[in-house]
Amino acid sequence: MLGQLQRLGKSLMLPVAVLPAVGLLLRFGQPDLLDIPFIAATGSAVLDNLPVLFAIGVAIGLAKENHGAAGLAGYIAYEIITKGAQAINEDINMSVLGGIIAGILAAWLYNRYHTVKLPDYLGFFGGRRFVPIVTAGAAIVLAFVLGYVWPYIQAGIDVLGHGLTGIGALGAAIYGFLNRLLIPLGLHHVINSYIWFVFGEYEGKTGDLHRFFAGDPTAGEYMAGFFPIFMFGLPAAALAMTLAAKKERRPAVAGFMLSAALTAFLTGITEPLEYSFMFLAPVLYVLHALLTAISLAVVYALDIRHGFFFSAGSIDYFLNMGLAEKGWWLIPIGAVFFVLYFLVFYFSIKAFNIKTMGRESEGEAAQSGGFSVFDEYQLASKEEDKEEKKADGDMAEQARQYLAAMGGKENILEVEGCITRLRLRVKDTNLLDEEALKRLGAAGVMRLDDQHAQVVVGTIADMLAEAIRHEMRKDG
Repeated sequence: MLGQLQRLGKSLMLPVAVLPAVGLLLRFGQPDLLDIPFIAATGSAVLDNLPVLFAIGVAIGLAKENHGAAGLAGYIAYEIITKGAQAINEDINMSVLGGIIAGILAAWLYNRYHTVKLPDYLGFFGGRRFVPIVTAGAAIVLAFVLGYVWPYIQAGIDVLGHGLTGIGALGAAIYGFLNRLLIPLGLHHVINSYIWFVFGEYEGKTGDLHRFFAGDPTAGEYMAGFFPIFMFGLPAAALAMTLAAKKERRPAVAGFMLSAALTAFLTGITEPLEYSFMFLAPVLYVLHALLTAISLAVVYALDIRHGFFFSAGSIDYFLNMGLAEKGWWLIPIGAVFFVLYFLVFYFSIKAFNIKTMGRESEGEAAQSGGFSVFDEYQLASKEEDKEEKKADGDMAEQARQYLAAMGGKENILEVEGCITRLRLRVKDTNLLDEEALKRLGAAGVMRLDDQHAQVVVGTIADMLAEAIRHEMRKDG
């Protein structure tokens, strides 16, 4: 189940990835910015069809080899399920959750039937062409069932949403804590999708994110608390880890930390920074999750509302300020969290001798892969040897080495890339050579069960996964 939830979390990133561009178009076209209805309409056109994007994106993300035929089947399933269910009960509103269900159905049927063979006289409809057909049939049955069942599900979701808001700041704190704590497992996208795209309703729009940009005066309470953490807290943690590093390694640590902190501050992309201590110092990561929970609780209690299309970085912060309520309060709150993060990280590292980046012994640094993942693939070094490592030929060699360290292609059942990690389904996780993977540059290896594992390799994950699949397809 955990493995399947991981795959769902990864697939949710595909439709979410389009939101930054949509957000820019929608915001720049508003009267308080450029006041160009044409630009606003182009952004709104995509946002209004977000459930369809999820149906297509989830189907492709979960399908074998991410084939586009599954995306077509996902769209067909979504239209049939939603329109069919509403024909039975017009009050049904499945929103993004309907898209996710349609995508899961289409991907499951694709993986099961994309190689099906039919009699010769029906041969044209065999293989991948059969998938939309069988998906349509299954969607009709599901639409009929959901037409009678969904009103109860919809009521349950409404109760859950009201229950979360009913406990006020505590509910926001629970969400913030789980949001960070689930990142190592790759399941934070699942809980985010509910809060951002399903939770609550305002003029037909659902989800904290969707309602915020639709002008809901109660939306944005579950997003605003991330700004103090991403813009101030994590950069302070980067500063603390830099100053706590050994003097001779401090320049190298500072180079990475400055890049990662700036990325978090500007864009809200925090994984490079979080991965730098997530595995080396898990206690610090739990403290980070607790501080995030506190930030969301405080911001919620102060009735501050703000939102983002992509993440809680300064770009979204200033771009969406016109829709915020008490948005400027996040700056002094962020300053407080800057101090908190620095003190907590620096003195915890020093007091308990935590082996954060730059504090390992030479042997430990060699075994953990040092800074190779981040130095080579995220800092865009100008050194010629590192540039060569990005070449296609070397990527193929890396793929061969990673494949060997993962037990060979006989052990690999599935390999997928997701932002910074390889998600594996293997015959036996005990065949993964963790030390060899770390020598190749992996920052960490997580064995979830006997068949599922993750290898954190940095932002080359997608390219490396494709290169590994290419090697696996070779004969011999």
